Amino acid sequence: MDLVLVLLIGAAVGFSVGIYVARQYGASPKLEIWKREIIRDISSQLSQRSQELNNPDKALIKLSEGLVDKISQKLQEKLQAVQATLEEFKFRLADSQQSLLQDWGRDFLQAISVKLAEHGQQLNNQLAILENLVEEAKDIYRQLRVTIQSSHGSEICPTANQDSQNEQVTQVIGKAPDPETPDEVLRDKDGTATVDISKIESFLNSKNIKIKSIAAGEKEEKLDQIATFMGSRYSSIKRFYGTIKSNMNSGSSFSLNLRDEPPQVISLTCQVAKELHSIAFLEEYRYSKAPRCLLVARPSRSPRALNFLAGNWLERYVRDTLIRLVEAHTKKISFSYVANAQVTLSNGADFEMDLFFHINDQFYWVESKTGGYQDKVQKYSESLHELGLQRNQAIIVLTDVSQDAKTSLSSLYHLSVISVDEVEATFERILKSHLREV
Repeated sequence: MDLVLVLLIGAAVGFSVGIYVARQYGASPKLEIWKREIIRDISSQLSQRSQELNNPDKALIKLSEGLVDKISQKLQEKLQAVQATLEEFKFRLADSQQSLLQDWGRDFLQAISVKLAEHGQQLNNQLAILENLVEEAKDIYRQLRVTIQSSHGSEICPTANQDSQNEQVTQVIGKAPDPETPDEVLRDKDGTATVDISKIESFLNSKNIKIKSIAAGEKEEKLDQIATFMGSRYSSIKRFYGTIKSNMNSGSSFSLNLRDEPPQVISLTCQVAKELHSIAFLEEYRYSKAPRCLLVARPSRSPRALNFLAGNWLERYVRDTLIRLVEAHTKKISFSYVANAQVTLSNGADFEMDLFFHINDQFYWVESKTGGYQDKVQKYSESLHELGLQRNQAIIVLTDVSQDAKTSLSSLYHLSVISVDEVEATFERILKSHLREV
Protein backbone atom coordinates (compact mmCIF):
# COMPACT_ATOMS: atom_id res chain seq x y z
CA MET A 1 0.00 0.00 0.00
CA ASP A 2 2.86 2.36 0.73
CA LEU A 3 4.23 1.82 -2.75
CA VAL A 4 0.87 2.74 -4.38
CA LEU A 5 0.63 5.88 -2.25
CA VAL A 6 4.14 6.93 -3.29
CA LEU A 7 3.33 6.35 -6.93
CA LEU A 8 0.09 8.40 -6.70
CA ILE A 9 1.91 11.23 -4.98
CA GLY A 10 4.63 11.11 -7.63
CA ALA A 11 2.05 11.20 -10.43
CA ALA A 12 0.26 14.16 -8.85
CA VAL A 13 3.51 16.03 -8.42
CA GLY A 14 4.49 15.33 -11.99
CA PHE A 15 1.12 16.42 -13.27
CA SER A 16 1.26 19.66 -11.28
CA VAL A 17 4.76 20.39 -12.58
CA GLY A 18 3.59 19.78 -16.09
CA ILE A 19 0.68 22.18 -15.72
CA TYR A 20 2.97 24.80 -14.19
CA VAL A 21 5.44 24.52 -17.03
CA ALA A 22 2.65 24.69 -19.59
CA ARG A 23 1.31 27.82 -18.04
CA GLN A 24 4.73 29.42 -17.82
CA TYR A 25 5.85 28.66 -21.37
CA GLY A 26 2.48 28.50 -23.14
CA ALA A 27 0.65 25.63 -24.71
CA SER A 28 2.63 23.43 -27.09
CA PRO A 29 1.36 20.46 -29.14
CA LYS A 30 4.53 18.42 -28.43
CA LEU A 31 4.30 19.17 -24.74
CA GLU A 32 0.69 18.04 -24.73
CA ILE A 33 1.66 14.74 -26.42
CA TRP A 34 4.54 14.18 -23.97
CA LYS A 35 2.23 14.89 -21.04
CA ARG A 36 -0.38 12.40 -22.26
CA GLU A 37 2.31 9.68 -22.77
CA ILE A 38 3.63 10.22 -19.26
CA ILE A 39 0.16 9.99 -17.81
CA ARG A 40 -0.53 6.81 -19.83
CA ASP A 41 2.70 5.13 -18.69
CA ILE A 42 2.05 6.01 -15.07
CA SER A 43 -1.48 4.70 -15.32
CA SER A 44 -0.23 1.44 -16.90
CA GLN A 45 2.36 0.95 -14.13
CA LEU A 46 -0.24 1.71 -11.45
CA SER A 47 -2.69 -0.74 -13.04
CA GLN A 48 -0.07 -3.51 -13.17
CA ARG A 49 0.99 -2.96 -9.56
CA SER A 50 -2.63 -2.85 -8.49
CA GLN A 51 -3.34 -6.19 -10.13
CA GLU A 52 -0.33 -7.78 -8.39
CA LEU A 53 -1.50 -6.40 -5.05
CA ASN A 54 -5.05 -7.56 -5.75
CA ASN A 55 -3.74 -11.14 -6.35
CA PRO A 56 -1.74 -11.96 -3.17
CA ASP A 57 -1.98 -15.75 -3.75
CA LYS A 58 0.41 -15.61 -6.67
CA ALA A 59 2.92 -13.55 -4.66
CA LEU A 60 2.74 -15.99 -1.78
CA ILE A 61 3.13 -18.96 -4.13
CA LYS A 62 6.19 -17.40 -5.72
CA LEU A 63 7.67 -16.61 -2.32
CA SER A 64 6.93 -20.12 -1.00
CA GLU A 65 8.53 -21.69 -4.10
CA GLY A 66 11.69 -19.74 -3.39
CA LEU A 67 11.65 -20.84 0.25
CA VAL A 68 11.09 -24.49 -0.74
CA ASP A 69 14.07 -24.38 -3.09
CA LYS A 70 16.26 -22.91 -0.40
CA ILE A 71 15.11 -25.42 2.23
CA SER A 72 15.56 -28.33 -0.20
CA GLN A 73 19.09 -27.21 -0.99
CA LYS A 74 20.00 -26.94 2.70
CA LEU A 75 18.49 -30.37 3.48
CA GLN A 76 20.45 -31.93 0.61
CA GLU A 77 23.70 -30.47 1.95
CA LYS A 78 22.96 -31.78 5.46
CA LEU A 79 22.08 -35.23 4.09
CA GLN A 80 25.35 -35.43 2.20
CA ALA A 81 27.29 -34.44 5.33
CA VAL A 82 25.51 -37.15 7.37
CA GLN A 83 26.25 -39.75 4.69
CA ALA A 84 29.95 -38.81 4.67
CA THR A 85 30.06 -39.12 8.47
CA LEU A 86 28.42 -42.55 8.31
CA GLU A 87 30.93 -43.74 5.69
CA GLU A 88 33.87 -42.58 7.83
CA PHE A 89 32.41 -44.34 10.87
CA LYS A 90 31.95 -47.52 8.83
CA PHE A 91 35.61 -47.49 7.75
CA ARG A 92 36.80 -46.83 11.31
CA LEU A 93 34.67 -49.70 12.59
CA ALA A 94 36.05 -52.04 9.91
CA ASP A 95 39.65 -51.06 10.76
CA SER A 96 39.00 -51.63 14.46
CA GLN A 97 37.49 -55.07 13.83
CA GLN A 98 40.37 -56.04 11.53
CA SER A 99 42.98 -54.95 14.09
CA LEU A 100 41.14 -56.89 16.80
CA LEU A 101 41.06 -60.02 14.63
CA GLN A 102 44.75 -59.68 13.82
CA ASP A 103 45.68 -59.35 17.51
CA TRP A 104 43.55 -62.34 18.38
CA GLY A 105 45.02 -64.42 15.55
CA ARG A 106 48.58 -63.53 16.55
CA ASP A 107 47.94 -64.39 20.19
CA PHE A 108 46.35 -67.66 19.15
CA LEU A 109 49.30 -68.64 16.94
CA GLN A 110 51.77 -67.76 19.67
CA ALA A 111 49.89 -69.86 22.19
CA ILE A 112 49.96 -72.78 19.76
CA SER A 113 53.70 -72.31 19.14
CA VAL A 114 54.43 -72.43 22.88
CA LYS A 115 52.44 -75.65 23.22
CA LEU A 116 54.27 -77.13 20.25
CA ALA A 117 57.59 -76.10 21.82
CA GLU A 118 56.66 -77.94 25.03
CA HIS A 119 55.75 -81.08 23.11
CA GLY A 120 58.83 -80.63 20.91
CA GLN A 121 60.99 -80.64 24.03
CA GLN A 122 59.56 -84.00 25.07
CA LEU A 123 60.14 -85.40 21.59
CA ASN A 124 63.71 -84.09 21.56
CA ASN A 125 64.42 -85.78 24.88
CA GLN A 126 63.16 -89.06 23.48
CA LEU A 127 65.18 -88.48 20.31
CA ALA A 128 68.30 -87.84 22.37
CA ILE A 129 67.81 -91.18 24.14
CA LEU A 130 67.44 -92.92 20.79
CA GLU A 131 70.56 -91.19 19.45
CA ASN A 132 72.52 -92.37 22.48
CA LEU A 133 71.34 -95.92 21.86
CA VAL A 134 72.38 -95.64 18.20
CA GLU A 135 75.83 -94.36 19.19
CA GLU A 136 76.24 -97.23 21.65
CA ALA A 137 75.22 -99.69 18.93
CA LYS A 138 77.77 -98.15 16.56
CA ASP A 139 80.52 -98.47 19.20
CA ILE A 140 79.62 -102.12 19.75
CA TYR A 141 79.68 -102.69 15.99
CA ARG A 142 83.12 -101.10 15.64
CA GLN A 143 84.49 -103.17 18.48
CA LEU A 144 83.08 -106.35 16.98
CA ARG A 145 84.52 -105.49 13.55
CA VAL A 146 87.98 -104.88 15.04
CA THR A 147 87.78 -108.14 17.01
CA ILE A 148 86.69 -110.16 13.97
CA GLN A 149 89.37 -108.68 11.70
CA SER A 150 92.00 -109.21 14.37
CA SER A 151 90.99 -112.88 14.73
CA HIS A 152 91.63 -113.39 10.99
CA GLY A 153 95.19 -112.02 11.17
CA SER A 154 98.25 -114.26 11.15
CA GLU A 155 99.59 -112.74 14.35
CA ILE A 156 97.99 -111.01 17.30
CA CYS A 157 99.91 -108.46 19.28
CA PRO A 158 100.66 -110.18 22.62
CA THR A 159 100.21 -106.99 24.62
CA ALA A 160 96.64 -106.52 23.45
CA ASN A 161 93.98 -107.90 25.77
CA GLN A 162 90.23 -107.93 25.90
CA ASP A 163 89.98 -105.07 28.38
CA SER A 164 92.05 -102.67 26.26
CA GLN A 165 90.03 -103.55 23.15
CA ASN A 166 86.78 -102.76 24.92
CA GLU A 167 88.15 -99.38 26.04
CA GLN A 168 89.40 -98.19 22.64
CA VAL A 169 87.79 -94.97 21.45
CA THR A 170 89.36 -94.25 18.05
CA GLN A 171 88.58 -91.26 15.89
CA VAL A 172 89.98 -92.91 12.78
CA ILE A 173 87.16 -93.86 10.40
CA GLY A 174 88.12 -96.30 7.70
CA LYS A 175 90.13 -99.47 7.40
CA ALA A 176 90.97 -101.17 10.69
CA PRO A 177 94.68 -101.25 11.58
CA ASP A 178 96.55 -104.32 10.47
CA PRO A 179 97.55 -106.33 13.58
CA GLU A 180 100.85 -107.25 11.92
CA THR A 181 101.96 -103.64 11.58
CA PRO A 182 103.22 -101.45 14.45
CA ASP A 183 100.52 -99.56 16.34
CA GLU A 184 100.69 -95.95 15.08
CA VAL A 185 97.74 -94.71 17.12
CA LEU A 186 98.64 -92.11 19.73
CA ARG A 187 97.69 -93.23 23.20
CA ASP A 188 97.09 -91.58 26.53
CA LYS A 189 98.85 -92.75 29.69
CA ASP A 190 96.10 -95.28 30.34
CA GLY A 191 96.59 -96.82 26.88
CA THR A 192 93.34 -95.45 25.40
CA ALA A 193 93.57 -94.74 21.70
CA THR A 194 93.02 -91.11 20.69
CA VAL A 195 93.70 -90.13 17.08
CA ASP A 196 95.74 -91.74 14.33
CA ILE A 197 97.50 -88.62 13.12
CA SER A 198 100.43 -90.28 11.37
CA LYS A 199 99.37 -89.13 7.91
CA ILE A 200 98.49 -85.62 9.12
CA GLU A 201 101.69 -85.36 11.13
CA SER A 202 103.76 -86.48 8.15
CA PHE A 203 102.13 -83.83 5.95
CA LEU A 204 102.71 -81.05 8.48
CA ASN A 205 106.31 -82.12 9.05
CA SER A 206 106.91 -81.82 5.32
CA LYS A 207 105.91 -78.16 5.66
CA ASN A 208 108.20 -77.73 8.70
CA ILE A 209 105.16 -77.43 11.00
CA LYS A 210 105.29 -79.37 14.27
CA ILE A 211 102.36 -80.55 16.38
CA LYS A 212 102.91 -79.58 20.01
CA SER A 213 99.68 -80.93 21.54
CA ILE A 214 96.11 -81.91 20.77
CA ALA A 215 93.23 -81.00 23.06
CA ALA A 216 91.62 -83.99 24.74
CA GLY A 217 88.57 -84.98 22.74
CA GLU A 218 86.08 -85.50 25.55
CA LYS A 219 82.80 -87.02 24.45
CA GLU A 220 80.12 -84.86 26.02
CA GLU A 221 76.86 -85.99 24.48
CA LYS A 222 74.74 -83.18 25.90
CA LEU A 223 77.03 -80.41 24.68
CA ASP A 224 77.32 -82.06 21.27
CA GLN A 225 73.53 -82.28 21.02
CA ILE A 226 73.07 -78.61 21.92
CA ALA A 227 75.84 -77.59 19.51
CA THR A 228 74.19 -79.54 16.70
CA PHE A 229 70.84 -77.98 17.51
CA MET A 230 72.30 -74.45 17.47
CA GLY A 231 74.27 -74.97 14.28
CA SER A 232 71.51 -76.62 12.26
CA ARG A 233 68.96 -73.96 13.29
CA TYR A 234 71.22 -70.94 13.58
CA SER A 235 69.17 -68.72 11.27
CA SER A 236 66.25 -69.00 13.73
CA ILE A 237 68.21 -68.49 16.97
CA LYS A 238 70.86 -65.98 15.86
CA ARG A 239 69.08 -63.02 17.49
CA PHE A 240 68.93 -64.86 20.81
CA TYR A 241 72.56 -66.01 20.52
CA GLY A 242 73.73 -62.50 19.65
CA THR A 243 72.06 -61.17 22.80
CA ILE A 244 73.76 -63.87 24.90
CA LYS A 245 77.18 -62.94 23.51
CA SER A 246 76.57 -59.26 24.28
CA ASN A 247 75.90 -60.02 27.95
CA MET A 248 77.93 -63.13 28.80
CA ASN A 249 81.13 -61.32 29.86
CA SER A 250 79.24 -59.13 32.33
CA GLY A 251 76.78 -61.85 33.35
CA SER A 252 73.96 -59.31 33.13
CA SER A 253 70.31 -60.27 32.76
CA PHE A 254 68.68 -59.39 29.46
CA SER A 255 65.19 -59.43 27.98
CA LEU A 256 64.20 -60.28 24.42
CA ASN A 257 60.85 -59.27 22.95
CA LEU A 258 59.71 -62.04 20.57
CA ARG A 259 56.22 -60.73 19.85
CA ASP A 260 56.97 -59.85 16.22
CA GLU A 261 58.90 -63.08 15.49
CA PRO A 262 57.40 -66.03 13.56
CA PRO A 263 56.08 -68.91 15.69
CA GLN A 264 58.94 -71.20 14.59
CA VAL A 265 61.57 -68.70 15.75
CA ILE A 266 59.83 -68.34 19.13
CA SER A 267 59.62 -72.11 19.54
CA LEU A 268 63.26 -72.82 18.63
CA THR A 269 64.56 -69.89 20.71
CA CYS A 270 62.70 -71.11 23.79
CA GLN A 271 63.92 -74.65 23.19
CA VAL A 272 67.62 -73.77 23.03
CA ALA A 273 67.19 -71.47 26.06
CA LYS A 274 65.69 -74.36 28.05
CA GLU A 275 68.58 -76.64 27.04
CA LEU A 276 71.21 -74.10 28.09
CA HIS A 277 69.34 -73.47 31.35
CA SER A 278 69.16 -77.21 32.07
CA ILE A 279 73.00 -77.44 32.07
CA ALA A 280 73.37 -74.15 34.02
CA PHE A 281 74.91 -72.24 31.11
CA LEU A 282 71.99 -69.87 31.65
CA GLU A 283 71.63 -69.13 35.34
CA GLU A 284 68.22 -67.56 34.78
CA TYR A 285 65.54 -68.23 32.18
CA ARG A 286 61.83 -67.49 32.00
CA TYR A 287 59.41 -66.83 29.20
CA SER A 288 56.11 -64.94 29.40
CA LYS A 289 53.62 -66.27 26.90
CA ALA A 290 51.37 -64.24 24.61
CA PRO A 291 50.48 -61.45 24.55
CA ARG A 292 53.79 -60.38 26.16
CA CYS A 293 56.07 -62.93 24.44
CA LEU A 294 59.01 -61.77 26.57
CA LEU A 295 62.11 -63.92 27.21
CA VAL A 296 64.33 -63.06 30.19
CA ALA A 297 67.68 -64.78 30.78
CA ARG A 298 71.09 -64.36 32.41
CA PRO A 299 74.19 -66.17 31.07
CA SER A 300 76.56 -67.95 33.41
CA ARG A 301 80.11 -66.66 33.80
CA SER A 302 81.58 -70.06 34.58
CA PRO A 303 84.64 -70.93 32.43
CA ARG A 304 82.89 -73.88 30.75
CA ALA A 305 79.83 -71.81 29.91
CA LEU A 306 81.88 -68.91 28.58
CA ASN A 307 84.03 -71.24 26.45
CA PHE A 308 81.02 -73.01 24.97
CA LEU A 309 78.98 -69.87 24.28
CA ALA A 310 81.97 -67.91 22.93
CA GLY A 311 82.45 -70.35 20.04
CA ASN A 312 83.15 -73.90 21.17
CA TRP A 313 79.61 -74.84 20.16
CA LEU A 314 80.39 -73.91 16.54
CA GLU A 315 83.64 -75.94 16.55
CA ARG A 316 81.70 -78.94 17.87
CA TYR A 317 78.98 -78.53 15.27
CA VAL A 318 81.49 -78.33 12.38
CA ARG A 319 83.47 -81.35 13.64
CA ASP A 320 80.43 -83.55 14.34
CA THR A 321 78.83 -82.68 11.00
CA LEU A 322 81.97 -83.77 9.17
CA ILE A 323 82.24 -87.05 11.12
CA ARG A 324 78.55 -87.86 10.62
CA LEU A 325 78.81 -87.42 6.86
CA VAL A 326 82.04 -89.40 6.56
CA GLU A 327 80.76 -92.35 8.61
CA ALA A 328 78.41 -93.33 5.78
CA HIS A 329 81.41 -93.94 3.47
CA THR A 330 84.03 -95.50 5.74
CA LYS A 331 84.65 -98.43 3.39
CA LYS A 332 85.28 -96.21 0.36
CA ILE A 333 87.64 -93.56 1.70
CA SER A 334 90.38 -93.11 4.27
CA PHE A 335 89.85 -90.34 6.78
CA SER A 336 91.31 -88.95 10.00
CA TYR A 337 91.33 -85.59 11.72
CA VAL A 338 92.73 -83.52 14.57
CA ALA A 339 90.77 -80.87 16.44
CA ASN A 340 92.18 -77.92 18.38
CA ALA A 341 95.77 -78.86 17.61
CA GLN A 342 98.51 -76.59 18.96
CA VAL A 343 101.28 -76.35 16.36
CA THR A 344 104.52 -74.46 15.82
CA LEU A 345 104.87 -72.85 12.40
CA SER A 346 108.08 -72.79 10.39
CA ASN A 347 108.86 -69.29 11.67
CA GLY A 348 108.58 -70.48 15.29
CA ALA A 349 105.20 -68.86 15.97
CA ASP A 350 102.55 -70.78 17.88
CA PHE A 351 99.27 -71.43 16.14
CA GLU A 352 96.02 -73.34 16.82
CA MET A 353 94.08 -75.25 14.18
CA ASP A 354 90.38 -75.70 14.92
CA LEU A 355 90.05 -78.68 12.56
CA PHE A 356 92.51 -80.34 10.19
CA PHE A 357 91.60 -83.51 8.30
CA HIS A 358 92.35 -85.54 5.23
CA ILE A 359 90.20 -87.56 2.86
CA ASN A 360 92.35 -90.02 0.95
CA ASP A 361 95.43 -87.97 -0.01
CA GLN A 362 93.85 -84.50 0.13
CA PHE A 363 94.17 -82.28 3.22
CA TYR A 364 91.71 -79.67 4.49
CA TRP A 365 91.87 -76.98 7.15
CA VAL A 366 88.76 -75.43 8.82
CA GLU A 367 88.53 -72.45 11.19
CA SER A 368 85.26 -71.56 12.96
CA LYS A 369 84.60 -68.06 14.27
CA THR A 370 81.55 -66.53 15.95
CA GLY A 371 83.03 -63.04 15.71
CA GLY A 372 86.26 -61.06 15.62
CA TYR A 373 87.62 -62.67 12.46
CA GLN A 374 88.87 -59.37 11.01
CA ASP A 375 92.19 -59.44 12.89
CA LYS A 376 92.84 -63.11 12.02
CA VAL A 377 91.95 -63.49 8.36
CA GLN A 378 95.31 -62.12 7.15
CA LYS A 379 97.16 -64.61 9.35
CA TYR A 380 94.98 -67.43 8.00
CA SER A 381 95.85 -66.39 4.45
CA GLU A 382 99.59 -66.46 5.22
CA SER A 383 99.31 -69.88 6.88
CA LEU A 384 97.40 -71.16 3.85
CA HIS A 385 100.38 -70.41 1.62
CA GLU A 386 102.73 -72.02 4.15
CA LEU A 387 100.62 -75.19 4.10
CA GLY A 388 100.54 -75.19 0.32
CA LEU A 389 96.74 -75.62 0.19
CA GLN A 390 94.36 -74.39 -2.47
CA ARG A 391 91.46 -72.02 -1.76
CA ASN A 392 88.89 -74.87 -1.61
CA GLN A 393 91.03 -76.67 0.98
CA ALA A 394 91.00 -73.82 3.52
CA ILE A 395 87.56 -73.01 4.93
CA ILE A 396 86.47 -70.31 7.38
CA VAL A 397 83.01 -70.73 8.94
CA LEU A 398 81.42 -67.47 10.17
CA THR A 399 78.14 -67.00 12.02
CA ASP A 400 76.98 -63.59 10.82
CA VAL A 401 78.31 -62.60 7.43
CA SER A 402 76.61 -61.24 4.32
CA GLN A 403 76.93 -62.71 0.86
CA ASP A 404 78.91 -59.66 -0.31
CA ALA A 405 81.33 -59.97 2.62
CA LYS A 406 81.87 -63.69 1.91
CA THR A 407 82.62 -62.98 -1.73
CA SER A 408 85.04 -60.16 -0.89
CA LEU A 409 86.90 -62.10 1.81
CA SER A 410 87.23 -65.20 -0.38
CA SER A 411 88.62 -63.14 -3.24
CA LEU A 412 91.01 -60.96 -1.24
CA TYR A 413 92.52 -63.67 0.99
CA HIS A 414 92.15 -66.76 -1.26
CA LEU A 415 90.08 -68.62 1.35
CA SER A 416 86.67 -70.29 1.20
CA VAL A 417 84.48 -68.22 3.50
CA ILE A 418 81.09 -69.81 4.27
CA SER A 419 78.21 -69.27 6.70
CA VAL A 420 76.98 -71.71 9.33
CA ASP A 421 74.08 -72.70 7.08
CA GLU A 422 76.53 -73.85 4.37
CA VAL A 423 78.66 -76.20 6.50
CA GLU A 424 76.86 -79.45 5.70
CA ALA A 425 76.53 -78.71 1.97
CA THR A 426 80.24 -77.82 1.77
CA PHE A 427 81.36 -81.08 3.39
CA GLU A 428 78.96 -83.08 1.21
CA ARG A 429 80.47 -81.49 -1.90
CA ILE A 430 84.00 -82.38 -0.74
CA LEU A 431 82.97 -85.99 -0.04
CA LYS A 432 81.28 -86.40 -3.41
CA SER A 433 84.41 -85.19 -5.22
CA HIS A 434 86.43 -87.98 -3.55
CA LEU A 435 83.76 -90.65 -3.98
CA ARG A 436 83.84 -90.06 -7.73
CA GLU A 437 87.52 -90.97 -7.67
CA VAL A 438 86.79 -94.39 -6.17
